[in-house]
Amino acid sequence: MKRLKKEMSYFVFLIPSLILFLFCVVYPFFSGIGLAFTDWDGISRTYNYTGMENFIRLLSDAKVWKPLKTTIIYGVSVTTANNILALFLAVTLSKKLMGKVFFKTSFFVPLAISTVLAAFVWKYIDSNLLSVVLGHSLMGKRETVLWGIIIISLWNCLGSNVMIYMAGIAGISGDYEEAAMIDGANAWQRFCNVTIPMLMPSFTICITLTLTSSLREFGMVLAATGGGPAGSSQTVAILIYDNMFKYSRAGYAQAISLVFMVFLVVIGQLLTKFFRSREVEA
Repeated sequence: MKRLKKEMSYFVFLIPSLILFLFCVVYPFFSGIGLAFTDWDGISRTYNYTGMENFIRLLSDAKVWKPLKTTIIYGVSVTTANNILALFLAVTLSKKLMGKVFFKTSFFVPLAISTVLAAFVWKYIDSNLLSVVLGHSLMGKRETVLWGIIIISLWNCLGSNVMIYMAGIAGISGDYEEAAMIDGANAWQRFCNVTIPMLMPSFTICITLTLTSSLREFGMVLAATGGGPAGSSQTVAILIYDNMFKYSRAGYAQAISLVFMVFLVVIGQLLTKFFRSREVEA
């Protein structure tokens, strides 16, 4: 009886958060599914059901493919660069190093800054410093705007993966390293054959979360470029926003978001399954 009362008390504390979650996430989600099959403009109280028209239009809409391509390039680039840099820094900082606390802090601090604020800071740096050094603004040219956004993302989000990889490295038993050294393995062989396999749980978390979060990036891109110049940095999230608020096509925007959500879920599940199958028991 005591245990039941204790568990019930825990549940009571969860009720306010659960109500908020149902009201702010679950209800809008299921309402949005229905709106994807309508011609709602986002303002009117009335709308008409159009069946699969929005989804058929999505497949033939040429304006969707460019943002999708931009999103995939951005997501893959950020994920690759972020995880390579994070792993390198984690391995470096896991060794005895002078000023290690300072470097850990310096990589973690940008993580505490919101993506929107990070975008504004780098937008100022880009227009006042980089434009002088390079002769042009990174985010002001169609050819380089994506690189500018990738730099902002790396600076702002690198710290979380560094911490996860460092925690993974700290959890690797020194016995494996010693056994490899006895067998004559050099530093690179120990890294490839001991550290990498033992870090597979960390790869599962870091790569999956980095890719799915970068594919749905919205706030930073909107604050930095708004999807410009000339739509060259428009992502799928910005496309959904534009259709919803600029062009008053809320039903169509909801259809795009549903298809994109399914795409993200599939990508996340495939990545998780791939890395889980390669995890080894310590």
